[in-house]
Amino acid sequence: MRFSLVRHQRDDGVVTLVPAGEVDMGAVGTLGSALQDALSAPDRVDVVVDLARVTFLDCAGIGALVAGRNTALSRRCGFTVVNPQRQVLRVLELTGVLGVLTGRAQPAPVPARATRSRRSGRRRDDRRGAAARSPAGVASRTTRSW
Repeated sequence: MRFSLVRHQRDDGVVTLVPAGEVDMGAVGTLGSALQDALSAPDRVDVVVDLARVTFLDCAGIGALVAGRNTALSRRCGFTVVNPQRQVLRVLELTGVLGVLTGRAQPAPVPARATRSRRSGRRRDDRRGAAARSPAGVASRTTRSW
């Protein structure tokens, strides 16, 4: 799907940008310009970016959204991202910007848990691999099944 962008402006100062398609390197210039243009208005505005029609979002698109948010903060404007589709939502979660852009609380990272080895009964830490536990100069082979 090709990229397109629609801008809606209400009388109360809310500007809604509705990108559609893939927000990637080819589209980020248009999105970034639209964000900066909306935020450069002489009156205070609030910007809402509706991602309901975005099918793909890469790091360049995330960068444009974060830059727009930072500009909004510096100008004391509101900024929020709404309606991300599942795959876009997942990208925002994985990159750690979901809460910043949408105002949603992000789930806390799950810490690695220490478990007992079935074989030896000793505690092992899932964060460390077998190579970190083996003596220097001793080759080890690790097989994991999850």
